[in-house]
Amino acid sequence: MQNGGNRFPFPFLTVLLIFLTMLPVTMIVPVFKDLIKDRLGGSNLMVSYFMSIAMLGSFLFSPVAGYLSDRLGSRRWFIGIFAILDGLLFFAIPSAENLEFLQLIRFFEGVAHIFVIGLLLALIADRENDPENTRFFQKGILLGVGGMLLSLGVGIGSPLGILGKKNPLLPFYVAGGIMIFIGLLALIFLRDYEYHYSKKFSLAAWLKAFHSNPLISIPYLYNFIDRFTVGFFVTSFSLHMREGLGLNPGQVGLLMALVLIPMSLLSYPFARLSGKTGPFALMAIGSILYGGSMGIAGFFQEMRFLVPSLLLAGVGAGVMFVPSMILASKLSPREYNASNMAVFTGAGSIGFMLGPIASVLIERALQENIPGSNFGILSMIFGSLEILIVISTLPFYNKLRKSI
Repeated sequence: MQNGGNRFPFPFLTVLLIFLTMLPVTMIVPVFKDLIKDRLGGSNLMVSYFMSIAMLGSFLFSPVAGYLSDRLGSRRWFIGIFAILDGLLFFAIPSAENLEFLQLIRFFEGVAHIFVIGLLLALIADRENDPENTRFFQKGILLGVGGMLLSLGVGIGSPLGILGKKNPLLPFYVAGGIMIFIGLLALIFLRDYEYHYSKKFSLAAWLKAFHSNPLISIPYLYNFIDRFTVGFFVTSFSLHMREGLGLNPGQVGLLMALVLIPMSLLSYPFARLSGKTGPFALMAIGSILYGGSMGIAGFFQEMRFLVPSLLLAGVGAGVMFVPSMILASKLSPREYNASNMAVFTGAGSIGFMLGPIASVLIERALQENIPGSNFGILSMIFGSLEILIVISTLPFYNKLRKSI
């Protein structure tokens, strides 16, 4: 008789592919300026569109990926084919001769990427929610490891921007090579899991969850603001480091990693700690630390001040990132949790789409109305949003504790 470990092995290949899939996401960020502004003559707004339009493609086609995969009963083939397509689109980006064609390619790159990462996470969810899989069934182990490696891939990807120090197009080619490698690994070695777990979104179910506990909107607001400020960080802040501080792509990538890697590494321990302290306390502490540190970071010109401020922002992000997800889950009745978490994730996606564009438009308004260097003011505006959300929700602390 097989034991649980032999019958339900740990999906090492799947979590490895999750990690690899996220490397290109931030690897290319430090060279946005070189491609869009220097090569094609675009503006900061075009840089923000380049980030946001990929998120738009992912947001629109995420449910399509899930539907087609469930309908056709395969995740592996979609992962493999769309990973190769994603790689080819990365290869095509440097060949774009105008901004319109560049943004079109980027939109479809976002579409292809969500098929890959979305269905890799679905493979994890299949195992996590299979009642016969006694080793992993609803224990949170696989989703926890998958989520940690996802965010770790984002964090480690940014220092790889150093590849663009001499040739700013190289990160796109490396990103394309990584995605094609993922596609080949998936097609050759990855296997579909026999149990398919499908999370169905229902507006009626979400409305029932909201009416049963309107406080559920609080973690939605936190996730929206968190992703909104991350959108500012990866666009306007990275452009500021390139143009305002004169840093090269490698230096920008390393500074971005100061925020992204602690956020990943601290997610699991603070998820565990939230079971003792309650998630809202960690959300409040982390948001204040993250927002305050990010707010003052925009004023610093010297590395000796910029490095610790960004590192503290990363620690704050790690403290509050997962607890907000836990709070959203705890505030919803179990039978409505799939729809609840879909709205939670959607709020974050919308925040990340709007953050880059809003940051550039606000910066433009500041430049037109306030003479001199005003990036510090912009950074403080976005950092203050994190602190304001804590102040505005603190009166609900006791109600939240009773609700969970």
